[in-house]
Amino acid sequence: MGQSGDELGLAARSPTMALFDWQPEPYSEPIHREFIDEGRAAFILGLPKEKLREICEMSNLGHLEQGATALQFVFTYEELYRLCRLLVGPTS
Repeated sequence: MGQSGDELGLAARSPTMALFDWQPEPYSEPIHREFIDEGRAAFILGLPKEKLREICEMSNLGHLEQGATALQFVFTYEELYRLCRLLVGPTS
């Protein structure tokens, strides 16, 4: 009457079974999550970029890197934490 699942081959497989066979493509470029750019840092700290740059120049936190279009400050998580502590001041 009908064909068994073995005779149908791949056509007998349900769409959900195909999901288990899927393998993601390996990334050709590593994901750089260890640095935060100045736009995100300014947003997190609630400051305009210009004010953040002033504070960075005075505190010597962050460093300049070439971005897509211009030089920009980037921060490690430790530097961002230190900037936050600098802005908040000493707490008890």
